[in-house]
Amino acid sequence: MNKYFSKAIMAFFTIVIATIIIAFIVSSSFRGDTTETTESTSKTEGVVTKLLTDEIENQEEVEQAYVEELESGKYTEDNMLVIQDPYGNSPLTALVLFKTEEPSKVTVEVPGRTKKTTITHTYEEYKTTHEIPVLGLLANTTNKVTVTVENENGNVTKKTLSMKTEKLPNYIGNINVEKANTEKMELGNSSLTFFVPSTKYPYAYDTYGDVRWYNIRYNSHVFQELENGHILYLTKADNSDDTYNELVEMDYLGKYYKIYELNSDNAINEGKSEEMTMVHHDAIELPSGNLLLTVNGDTNYIEDIMIELDRETGEIVKTIDLKDLLPSEFYEEYDETTRDDGKVDWFHQNAVVFDESDNSIIISSRNQDLIMKVDYKTSRIIWIMADEEGWPDDYKQYLVAGTGDSFKYTAGQHAPVILPDQDNNEDTIDLLVYDNNVVVTRGNESLSKEYSRGVQYRINEKKRTSKEIWSFGEELGADHFTNIVGSTRFLPQTGNRLVNFGYLDEDTHSAIFEVSENGEVVFEANITDFPAGARAYRSERYSLYNNNWEYSL
Repeated sequence: MNKYFSKAIMAFFTIVIATIIIAFIVSSSFRGDTTETTESTSKTEGVVTKLLTDEIENQEEVEQAYVEELESGKYTEDNMLVIQDPYGNSPLTALVLFKTEEPSKVTVEVPGRTKKTTITHTYEEYKTTHEIPVLGLLANTTNKVTVTVENENGNVTKKTLSMKTEKLPNYIGNINVEKANTEKMELGNSSLTFFVPSTKYPYAYDTYGDVRWYNIRYNSHVFQELENGHILYLTKADNSDDTYNELVEMDYLGKYYKIYELNSDNAINEGKSEEMTMVHHDAIELPSGNLLLTVNGDTNYIEDIMIELDRETGEIVKTIDLKDLLPSEFYEEYDETTRDDGKVDWFHQNAVVFDESDNSIIISSRNQDLIMKVDYKTSRIIWIMADEEGWPDDYKQYLVAGTGDSFKYTAGQHAPVILPDQDNNEDTIDLLVYDNNVVVTRGNESLSKEYSRGVQYRINEKKRTSKEIWSFGEELGADHFTNIVGSTRFLPQTGNRLVNFGYLDEDTHSAIFEVSENGEVVFEANITDFPAGARAYRSERYSLYNNNWEYSL
């Protein structure tokens, strides 16, 4: 990873004095023999985690050089220090540093193609030392960024800064926005639609389809905004490596806060890909702040283990083996899918979400065509939403019965999310799910592969019944059937839903829709021309300047 920081360092070299340059050269080496880590093993043999610190320490040295330059007295509201891509991995960002004699607040305005896509953010605190992230630059453009400084007396100074960016890398797909009804879309001041890939670059685009953020470190599956506004991001030590086994906590500016390494002994590939991954589908933040990861153990069975990682130490503090929860014949006799390496992917867990209302987790299994709720403390099954086919008698007590003439269980589904309370009934929970509608083990074979859809279920947990409330996708038919991947997200201000049909036209096309509660399509983007396997695993709607992120050197 030294090459990522080297880029930031060299950019800074061009604007600082020779003594600072010398200091950087001395401190710019990364991974070495003195790496400090903590390591722990869990009952899941073969899963080893490490908390890496050398890169964080070198980052701190780079930041210290920035601070020393800021404190030199040269940079004021009339002469601002601009450091583009300050951490060497987020090219459409910059850091602006300066001091003011009087306490002042600062507004940054980053122009888009038109006023509609201009990104504006105000740092409301009145300060005399200013460390201002600039996010959302356009690629291959000389961006004219306006920085407005206002003191407590209302006196205003404006400065326009030129920031020239390079063209986008080849691995970012072609984004064609077919429709964008911005009056009905859910858009904040810096909200973008994020393309979370199965591999290669993650990126975010505005309503014109212009890319406003990307990171040059490859990403796979895990791209999750955390409570503090940071991002949880699965990557590799180097893009040329074959295994995704570093989990990074970072921000949109590219600053690292934590780096966790998982050993790659149990890494597997997805499909025919030559790339491997250890955290195969999902990672979430728990209420405690710890992280829950989907991983592989060291048996012949895969994608059926979860570990809880201590956020501060990187130690494994809890393990859940899904083989302990379900009938042994489900994995011992499984033959619905096969792999070239002989591993048995009987469960294929592709999502986990935490329900704070009762301290439980909701799990999605593609290859068992089920969604189930489990008490997180005891690992006791609370309910299972799946077709009744093939369940032993002692499990039928957990099955959720579908109600209504149009009810259909999910099949090969992905990405369940819990909706805010919809009906003021403490016995119910509403889930929004991406139903791939491909029957693997159990389900309605007559409808399998006819369409895929986003669907909302209302589950009465007390009665163990469920009904469909909303869906979108049946009307698109087989043209939008997705055999793998896909996601749905609830947009709380409007009630709209973001639906990602990620695997279309033999894995050459991903389609993202924003759909209102009454079924109106208010946004549609089609992404093509991406590398093999770099389809949209998930799509998210995040704001670059989110309310919880606090940046400082």
